[in-house]
Amino acid sequence: MKRGNEAVTRPAAASGAEGRDAAPTDPQADTQADVRTDGEADIRTGARAAGGGTALARSLRSRHITMISIGGAVGAGLFVGSGVSIQQAGPGILIAYAVTAGIVILIMRMLAEMSMPRPDTGAFAVYGRLAFGRWAGFASGWLYWVGWPLGLCVEAIALAQIVHGWLPALPIWLTALAVVALVSAVNLTSVRAYGEMEFWVVWIKVAVIAAFIAVGIVAVAGLLPGTPAPGTANLVDHGGFLPMGLGGVVIAISGAMFSFSGTEIVTIAAGEAEDAAAAIRKSTRTILVRVTVFYLGSLAVIVLLLPWNSAAVGESPFAATLTHLGLDGASTVLNVVLFAALLSTMNSQLYASSRMLFALARDRDAPAFLARVSRRGVPHTAILLTVAVAVLCLLLQVFHPTTAFSRLVNITGDTVYITWIGIAASHLVLGRRDRAEGRVPASGTGVWLFPWLTWATLIALVALYGVMISLPDAREDALLALGFTVATALVGLWIQRRRPARTSPAGPSSG
Repeated sequence: MKRGNEAVTRPAAASGAEGRDAAPTDPQADTQADVRTDGEADIRTGARAAGGGTALARSLRSRHITMISIGGAVGAGLFVGSGVSIQQAGPGILIAYAVTAGIVILIMRMLAEMSMPRPDTGAFAVYGRLAFGRWAGFASGWLYWVGWPLGLCVEAIALAQIVHGWLPALPIWLTALAVVALVSAVNLTSVRAYGEMEFWVVWIKVAVIAAFIAVGIVAVAGLLPGTPAPGTANLVDHGGFLPMGLGGVVIAISGAMFSFSGTEIVTIAAGEAEDAAAAIRKSTRTILVRVTVFYLGSLAVIVLLLPWNSAAVGESPFAATLTHLGLDGASTVLNVVLFAALLSTMNSQLYASSRMLFALARDRDAPAFLARVSRRGVPHTAILLTVAVAVLCLLLQVFHPTTAFSRLVNITGDTVYITWIGIAASHLVLGRRDRAEGRVPASGTGVWLFPWLTWATLIALVALYGVMISLPDAREDALLALGFTVATALVGLWIQRRRPARTSPAGPSSG
């Protein structure tokens, strides 16, 4: 399974007042609220939760946010899923991932520009609410949450299968439950615990990818003993650079989109950062380098060293490359990296889903008890509900596997497109509003050539989704995901008409 704070200074929120209905007072923010418009006053993570609760802890440091952003962008989709994309596009996979990387970079800058003056755990759901009304925030938030418990279940089963290969005596279901329990315990402990776990697990992925690219460059240059320099043979000798034509590249872009999903978690995490502005700015400025090096660098090594149509590449491109280079223990190394990647993904999935659920409850778009926060500033009820749904899905899939489950996962995966479309649409509205009110994007966060590149991104995403609908193998799931989106939006419109909206912290009154 996949967005200028100078005028607003936010003091750290207290985290030790569990059970009190009132949030900590913030005189400075209240003063600044007077100069804001469009109901954006009091947009802060520590705002009052509906039905009780207190502030989330603001204890993530800049290094945590940086590694969280890397962890969201580099996961199992790169290590395994990229093999399918290579089979679909051949060496043209480099074009597919370059286009997708460009879209991701723009989406991240849109999110950074919108979140700098209004950092919030609800992130793009809050921005959709500010741009279009309560219904948009409702739909965006629930669409984003609904896929994560399923994703958590899928990742847990995949991780358990790796462990089962090492320890066959351990049942897959038991290992999967144990891993879910571990990730849950980390997230329930504190947001700092989540950040630390993500920081060190992501370092494993970064180190292995960097080593893989370094060894690959040596091999491509013909400097690795026993491995002759391949030149450009594998790029052009097996049907050409685009053996499947441009159609293959377009199809591969869909897979690349899902590989990159999760990058938006950084703006959710920024709502709990000690210095949200610095964290957002740093992550945004460095994402171009990270995406280029980790994705394009590793994929370039693979398609240069091996024929794209090799069966081994389709199954596991990184393992196939390591085996080709004669490195013993390649499969073991890959499984260790996959273990780390899946653990990191599960950690982030639970974090992002619980925060989005908390934000929905805080804004009265979910049951009020989900906005309760522990003494450590953790939304424990939102975490426990997400885990409960994930465990139920896990047990059903292990003991009663059905194709319906995989279909449901595909449908929720398609909502990544819709989420990004919503981000681009929200940026068009809020970007114009901010500029009209004299709020200039902070250095390193604004979208270039606004609004033209935002329009280009929006059109590209809609066009790519249209291509998915046109493909027989993807049409039904894409249409079902679109239908689910419309149904959620209609529910949001009904709620907007029937219930009074909060002006804090989610933005303007919408009816």
